[in-house]
Amino acid sequence: MERVYLQPTPMGSIIISYLEAERSFAEGVQGLVNSDLEVDRRFLEMVAEIHGVDFRQPPQGEPPETIGEWADPQVTGRRRGLAFIAPALPGKKEAGRAFCREAFVERQGEFAESRRALGVNVEVVTLNSNPMGDFVCVYVEGNDPVEANRRFAASTRPFDVWFKDRLKGLFPPEIDFNRPVPPVEQIWDYSTEPVTT
Repeated sequence: MERVYLQPTPMGSIIISYLEAERSFAEGVQGLVNSDLEVDRRFLEMVAEIHGVDFRQPPQGEPPETIGEWADPQVTGRRRGLAFIAPALPGKKEAGRAFCREAFVERQGEFAESRRALGVNVEVVTLNSNPMGDFVCVYVEGNDPVEANRRFAASTRPFDVWFKDRLKGLFPPEIDFNRPVPPVEQIWDYSTEPVTT
């Protein structure tokens, strides 16, 4: 599955790709680079031209790292998704990993209860480090992930309040977790059918 989102930010528009694959990110990129298919060569050229990222060159940072992941075993089908990205405060990588370990593993029961109440069935948190700094990419899937995000921002449930309070120490102060994520546009969904213009 592949879903792609366009998120407007104060830094400009950002493209966020959410992929599920059997191979690691590095193996997937290497597969594209080594491919003889014209579509793969053209894809790499377009990414370099449009985004300034040349996957044919060695990466300028660590590969993406999934630091939190939850999928509701009670839900078997795919639902709508939402992805967004936010810059982490400098030097907060290990604190972010520890927070995700606590929220997704040590407090898994409370996490599951919170997300089910919001209608969310998948949540994935990925740390993406590059020369500009550390960024956290979040993918949420559910009945209505935009509405789930709005309800999470307004939530006063104890676990949700704890979760939002802990996030305040990991992200810049201008990010207010009591407000929903600004609108993000889904521009591709390979799980159903391609988006056409």
